[in-house]
Amino acid sequence: MTRRGALTFFCLLSTLTGCTGNIRQLRVQGLGSHPTADTVRVVPAENVPPALREPLVTAFQTAVENRTGLEDAEPGAPEGYRVELRVLDAREPAPSAQDWQQQALSGAANALGVSFESAELSGRLAFDGVLFAPREREPVGLVRWTKLGAPSALADPAGLEAGEALGDLMALRRGEFADRRAADERLFLTPTPLTLDPGEFLISNDELLLFRLGWGLSRRVQLDMWFGALPIPVSGGFLFSEGHVVAGGGGAGLGVLGAFDVGLKVRILDESRTVPGLALSYDFLNVFGAALGGGGIAVGDAVVGAVGAAGANAQFNLFSVSVGKHFFGSTHVMAGLYVLDNHHLIPQSAGVTVGVGSDVGIGGGGGTGTPVGMLPIQVQPFLSVEQVLGPHSALAVELLPKLPFRQISFTTGARWLLGFDEAQGHWALNRVRLRIDAAVLWAYLPPTSSSQSALVPLPWVGLGLYFLR
Repeated sequence: MTRRGALTFFCLLSTLTGCTGNIRQLRVQGLGSHPTADTVRVVPAENVPPALREPLVTAFQTAVENRTGLEDAEPGAPEGYRVELRVLDAREPAPSAQDWQQQALSGAANALGVSFESAELSGRLAFDGVLFAPREREPVGLVRWTKLGAPSALADPAGLEAGEALGDLMALRRGEFADRRAADERLFLTPTPLTLDPGEFLISNDELLLFRLGWGLSRRVQLDMWFGALPIPVSGGFLFSEGHVVAGGGGAGLGVLGAFDVGLKVRILDESRTVPGLALSYDFLNVFGAALGGGGIAVGDAVVGAVGAAGANAQFNLFSVSVGKHFFGSTHVMAGLYVLDNHHLIPQSAGVTVGVGSDVGIGGGGGTGTPVGMLPIQVQPFLSVEQVLGPHSALAVELLPKLPFRQISFTTGARWLLGFDEAQGHWALNRVRLRIDAAVLWAYLPPTSSSQSALVPLPWVGLGLYFLR
């Protein structure tokens, strides 16, 4: 295994096993609706043992203040955030246990999972830090911490670790007005202005053959890699790059295209109460393959692949801008623009042609073409709407308008997010979400010598695994 492969495997294992710490659950909703809240107060619940109250609360308070920049609330100050510490288990080691037994059991159980027997012998501390926003009765965040050992010895480091984790996520969510969900960085074919959180990554597959890797590099920057191949019916078929329809077939036959894409997405503006979110992205896209059986593979008004049977290679620069705004918390309305540019950085094959003669049709059987070194710039606007139905499902519509209007394309579909709310033993499965997409792409087919133009449905199926913070 290569060094990079080993690092990726270790990151995946760490995410699944929770080996990055003792944080078993962590979530915070969007806090943008409370812009005037500038304090945070940590208070113990009634079930916190007296011996743990001072070290646990003090350490948690210090950590959450340092991470958020908020201060402790003074008496009589306006209401701010409140974190209530609730102890779930504070079990002291069994009197008969020797020190070496406690240490050995604690180390093994914390790495491999907590068992009732080991907790009885070595002791255990588990607690929740429940976050409440000003004037809110329902929690808006939660951090759960658990580890084997003597609670009196764990209280101080536990408060620091849990407070830092919750504070980091609070700072990340303070400017957001909608709850973040796995896979909300894009829909089926179009992006949203959101990016993956730092450290989050995904593995996905669309239409069985197109794979994607994504990684949240920082709060505003996301890296994406797409690779794979698609069998494309040349008479109105499509090439999907970065999830977007950038190519369509122009004749009768079968096109098989490979695609490799590396892109960066940067969130420029955070969505506020009045200002929409804004993101820009750039993708280095290389398309390669062949057009078989009397048709070319079209990119807008150009054809990649000569008529008949020909190999082709073309490199594009794909720029996109997306703007989005949430309404009523669960409706996300987005608009944007794709710009496909062929100022290529790597050589293109000679089988790149532009169709001539409107009576022939783009890349149509029997058509002719003139070789060119560069394909014309293509511009594709889009409009998308996502309606969240609950924590596990959503509906979405994407519109890809074009002139003349009869050539419009659009998608209608549903998305499901499956996963656990809590860690399962030593597996941090609450950090993993399975995305299932099922949609229909309604695509325009141009007229041919034997058929008229039509709007036909094409199935869209996607799966993805998201590994959250």
